[in-house]
Amino acid sequence: MSDKKMLTPAEVAEYTLHAGIKKANTPTKKVLISAFLAGMYIALGALGSIAASYNLLANPATYGLGKMVAGLMFPAGLVLILIAGGDLFTSNILITLAALKKKVSWGKTAKNWALVWIGNLIGAAFAAFLVSKSGVFDWSNGLYGGVVIKNAVGKVNIGFAAAVASGVVCNLLVCATVWASYAAKSVSGKVIMGWLGIFVFVCIGVEHVVANMGYLLAGLMVKLNPVYLEASHKTLADVANLNLGNVFLHNFLPVTIGNILGGMVIAASYYFLFMSNNEK
Repeated sequence: MSDKKMLTPAEVAEYTLHAGIKKANTPTKKVLISAFLAGMYIALGALGSIAASYNLLANPATYGLGKMVAGLMFPAGLVLILIAGGDLFTSNILITLAALKKKVSWGKTAKNWALVWIGNLIGAAFAAFLVSKSGVFDWSNGLYGGVVIKNAVGKVNIGFAAAVASGVVCNLLVCATVWASYAAKSVSGKVIMGWLGIFVFVCIGVEHVVANMGYLLAGLMVKLNPVYLEASHKTLADVANLNLGNVFLHNFLPVTIGNILGGMVIAASYYFLFMSNNEK
């Protein structure tokens, strides 16, 4: 097996099972630090994707091209997690595999998810704060900052059911991407697999709760900057709706539910069934 360039699907299932057991039994302090790093990486990738595409996103005629450019930049965050290490809430839903196999309890599974979610939030907030204070949102007469605000306002107005559905689709792609990356043995293979599925989810525009932590917290931090607000073409009434309560209730909550369903029901359960069919 050592000379193979990738694992078979059955071997990936076994690897995912043992990875889930290890994650669920990691001490709290290590989980929080690992999750902090992952949240920071994802937020930087998310805000970097806007940096690469804000001029295109601001123009309806080039919006689709802007999404494609953003999709090329965004996966850098996940690739850093896959190569450098980190615990990401959305991909940790794959611990479901170990819980369904009764290798870890559902209590331990839920505890890990909660700790990772909190750690991701802290890391994303840290990254959003630093970027918001760095002056880069001033680019193009504040257009970068304006697109950050416009994006954040849009995300708190999606609607609960749509946000859940969008979260399901997103984590189907994220978990499938992470699953596929486990098959790769080389760094280049992991990078390629880590890029493909994430590129698709960014192009579609579906909702990832950890990315939204970066997007929305950055928007909250700069929403009253008059230059950015003018560039966003939003009013004070529009950004008044962009507050911490609405961010959690109208985005983080439904998107988290959707991400859990996408990872647990569609991805982890499906792969568990696949693995069971290959048991001897």
